[in-house]
Amino acid sequence: MLSLAPHPTLDTPVLPPSHGPEHSVVHPFLLTTSVHEPDRPLSWPPHHHPEHELLWTERGVATMFVAGSHWTVTPGIGLWIPAGIEHEGQTRDRTAVRATYFATAGWGPAWQRPQAVRLAPAVRELLIHLKHAHMSVEQRVRAQRVCVDLLEATDAVELDVPIPNDPRLAMLVEMILHDPADDRTLDQWASLLNMTTRTLTRVFAAEVALSFAQWRRLVRMRAALGHLARGMSVKAVAREVGYRTPSAFVTAFRRTVGTTPGEYAGRA
Repeated sequence: MLSLAPHPTLDTPVLPPSHGPEHSVVHPFLLTTSVHEPDRPLSWPPHHHPEHELLWTERGVATMFVAGSHWTVTPGIGLWIPAGIEHEGQTRDRTAVRATYFATAGWGPAWQRPQAVRLAPAVRELLIHLKHAHMSVEQRVRAQRVCVDLLEATDAVELDVPIPNDPRLAMLVEMILHDPADDRTLDQWASLLNMTTRTLTRVFAAEVALSFAQWRRLVRMRAALGHLARGMSVKAVAREVGYRTPSAFVTAFRRTVGTTPGEYAGRA
């Protein structure tokens, strides 16, 4: 998975741990969600919460370090962090981060360890609706229980690759999705698209909150998951998705998925 910078840069705002009203879950309610959509990267120093936390994104990727492990949080797959567990992390530009805090008593799946959690689109929409909607206590508690019931721990890896909508990137997106092994550099793509490298970099960051290299790696890893699940060898998959050596592929796969290709293939 992506490496955590040991210290934020001067351009990276640091969000201090907060236990203020926005983050407090007050009885009889079960959960509350905070929203962060900055135009710059975010960084969280080591901290913990008295509530359970579910960290998720609507756009972009968050990289977290929890209990000695790195986790990559992508749209559709959140990270459950049990109450009291220290964690830290960071995002890239324009990542849309959501943090849902859960009361520690009174409901079921209180996983005791950090856990990948699948969030269906309906759950994500309902969590944000609960943040803004006016409703009675009874209505709110019922809706919150629906959210809790729909949360699903997952051992499966699901990479949700965001697709840029800017028409200037249409050819690049189509060609890389068709052939993840395409290894043209950012400069070569910029020349092909009649753009400057700086403009291409800026458009990618604005559209998907990822660098071009990160986005292409997600595309490659998603393709690799399918090949591995079908029984293709690690060496063959590495070549199929654009890596010159199996070791380079294994390193990229571990950083993105959190396990080795061989371990994933064994589970698949």
